Amino acid sequence: MFKNSFLKTSFILTLILILQTNSASAQINTEKYRKYNSDETGFLFNLATTFSLKAGNTEYSAYTGSGRVDYNGKKFDAFIVGNFEFKNTGETKVENDGFVHLRGITHVAKRTTWEIFLQKQYDEFIDLNSRDLAGTGIKYRLLESVSKKDSTNTVDINVSTGLMYETENYNLDGGTIDQFHWRNTSFVSIDWLIKSKLNLTSVIYYQPAFDDFNDFRIAAEGGLEFAIAKSVNFIFAITYRYNNKPVTNVKIFDLSIQNGIRIEIK
Repeated sequence: MFKNSFLKTSFILTLILILQTNSASAQINTEKYRKYNSDETGFLFNLATTFSLKAGNTEYSAYTGSGRVDYNGKKFDAFIVGNFEFKNTGETKVENDGFVHLRGITHVAKRTTWEIFLQKQYDEFIDLNSRDLAGTGIKYRLLESVSKKDSTNTVDINVSTGLMYETENYNLDGGTIDQFHWRNTSFVSIDWLIKSKLNLTSVIYYQPAFDDFNDFRIAAEGGLEFAIAKSVNFIFAITYRYNNKPVTNVKIFDLSIQNGIRIEIK
């Protein structure tokens, strides 16, 4: 009775957190979330939040939050994940972005899945008011290797290609501008589980517009995660994003380095 009540409460809290984030940056790496507890069936939950404050000679505050809900079944999986970040120094904002991503995954063969997804996001510092997209794609596991000396040492290489429709709204010269594109979305990912509690990942995305192949985005990300306590993992990620034809007068690339902890709720 208590377990069912706890699961329902966790689900509601996670969903509220996610729906409150309109969404973030131009490309979202959902691969780093995909494998999370995939061997377990049913609903799974993951929540995290941080708050930082400095006052006096230095004025600074920062808020971050993330949440996700997974459903793992025999033939169908799904997850919804969201994240937001807000930072300011005094009365000046230095970061304000967020995203929410929903994905359904159907297992059509041993190494192949068919997927559909929806996404919403915003990023004030690239003048992006909103970016909404819907798409579908095929993902294929190109390589699955298990060490003969240590069964917990595995390497997975996956490739994917698909189609998505994207709408964007930007701030421009005191007004706004809308963009609509059909894009290809493709990626290659590598997941190296060195030990049961030590994981290295990397992924690179390529998203060209069909009506203008000079309009493309590239995103690359590498990550490290290892356990520091039961149900508590340390995470490190470095991300590089490139937009060949930005709509507004912003830089064509963004680089970020992040570290923190992930808490599992089962």
